[in-house]
Amino acid sequence: MNDTFEQNVHRDVKAPKICYTAGGMLIHANKVLLVKHKKLGIWLNPGGHIDEGELPHEAAEREFFEETGVKVKAVDVFSLPGVEKKYSLVGKSKTAFPYGENFGFQPNPMTTNLHWVNEESYQLRLKSDNPDKRYPTARWKRGCEQHVGFFYLLQAVDGVTFSQNQEETDGIAWFRLADIDELETRDNIRAEIKLGFAISGIQ
Repeated sequence: MNDTFEQNVHRDVKAPKICYTAGGMLIHANKVLLVKHKKLGIWLNPGGHIDEGELPHEAAEREFFEETGVKVKAVDVFSLPGVEKKYSLVGKSKTAFPYGENFGFQPNPMTTNLHWVNEESYQLRLKSDNPDKRYPTARWKRGCEQHVGFFYLLQAVDGVTFSQNQEETDGIAWFRLADIDELETRDNIRAEIKLGFAISGIQ
């Protein structure tokens, strides 16, 4: 076959290149704090890539602070009101080994989501002479084709006064549950936000 894409699509290289991300949802006074993503032009919860050596919930906390200026901590989904506390293992099994305070069970995310972010890179990579290598684009410089996102419910640590990160976002605002249906966002993000409200007991 003389078509590079047809040759490559039948090899293991056809598996999308995945990047791991984390984000979080902060609800305060029955409202959720969202940012408008500069690249995507939609409203969503703050989040971003997990750094090397970083735990998913730590990335969610860091990204939220970087994009909003609000310090938060991740909440274990099994420790929420209405869930029997016996189901949360966070903080219940730590060893004496010197691996740091975080060694042991970690907060569980509310959802884990696999989704496409850059099908263009995927198609370009498979058509290229080196389909094993990531294919960065101007919009997605890491060459990620799909994201696995760990999504947490968050609690504010010290107040909820926010400040916009103008380098990464085009807006920041509080929204009520009634606003979400008309929000400029994607269906999977809308569903995730509604789930967060429901888990938090807001109908």
